[in-house]
Amino acid sequence: MFRRKKTLEEKTTNIILAEFSSIIAGLQRDHLEYRHRLKLKEQMRAALEKAEADVEKLHSARIELRKRFWKAYYQEDEAALSEVESQSRPLERATKKAEKALAKARVDFAKADFDEVEESFALKAKANIAEEEINRRLGALEKTIEDLLAGLSRNVEETGQALRDEYKEPRFDNVEEQTAHVKRMVEVLDAVTKSYTPRS
Repeated sequence: MFRRKKTLEEKTTNIILAEFSSIIAGLQRDHLEYRHRLKLKEQMRAALEKAEADVEKLHSARIELRKRFWKAYYQEDEAALSEVESQSRPLERATKKAEKALAKARVDFAKADFDEVEESFALKAKANIAEEEINRRLGALEKTIEDLLAGLSRNVEETGQALRDEYKEPRFDNVEEQTAHVKRMVEVLDAVTKSYTPRS
């Protein structure tokens, strides 16, 4: 399959993009990682708060059940005692399960926790340093390209002038010779224009 040759502009663009893309990609990776960690921390905090609320609710239910037990005990209410007893075991199991979930939620949150202010400040510092470095390098590149283009322009102008100086307008003895010469030069100009493309 025929592959089109890249133009000088495309090659230059690709070289310049390659020069800076790794810096930009690194900053983008750091930002995505920070956002991911922040989201994970928020999820772990929400899970921890839910686990704490579940344990607190169950502890309140146990306290309430104990009150009912002592009330039934002092009133010698066998039916109420039996009901409290039947609710006590499931409540104990649920409390132990919730306390285990709370312990796990605390560990998970501790793993996900980080200093958001410190790390976001570090990201800001990285962005500032990268921006300054890219701007410095772009400035140097711009100056180099300006100097290069000015030099090329001078070379082209000097070479073109040297080639133009090679052409000497001939002398004509009569108008017919001059007309024939002009016609011939128009043909040469037409042929050169069609056949010559200044490419490297």
